[in-house]
Amino acid sequence: MLLSTLDDQILQYLNSYPAFDPIMIFVSTVGHYVLWLAIFAAIYFWKGKRIVVSYAFTIFVTLVVVLSLKSYFEIPRPENVRFVIEAHGYSMPSGHTALSFASAMFLHPHVINGYLRSLIWILAALVSISRVFVGVHYPTDILAGVILGCVFGYLGLKMEPYISRHINEK
Repeated sequence: MLLSTLDDQILQYLNSYPAFDPIMIFVSTVGHYVLWLAIFAAIYFWKGKRIVVSYAFTIFVTLVVVLSLKSYFEIPRPENVRFVIEAHGYSMPSGHTALSFASAMFLHPHVINGYLRSLIWILAALVSISRVFVGVHYPTDILAGVILGCVFGYLGLKMEPYISRHINEK
């Protein structure tokens, strides 16, 4: 079975459950930019300026890479599915997924509470899978977003000491 056929079958299967639409719309929209602003504010409040600047750098670089790859690959969004929400631009990789997983990877060592750590990863996974449920991404778009997000979240953690060194905490 070709990957594109499997990709389409998974998309069609997940997209065929209208009973989940209200939940998936909510979860999918949680992955929009308002969430990132709330996370920035929470990090600034609990961890300080140094961590929030490193996190912003991580999110910015992830976003630039995702948008560049979308323009490079020019893979259209799925067709012949129930479009539960509207999405523009190209499909590969999923920006919501990449940003969610970059956040989870970056925030994981900064969160002491094990319950909250788990919640961050669960939210990243739910935001990602919701994008297939609502019909705007193929599963391979999600997989690419997970890989990119984890890589750039990890790189953001590794760059944090260098970025933090140049930030005045006052």
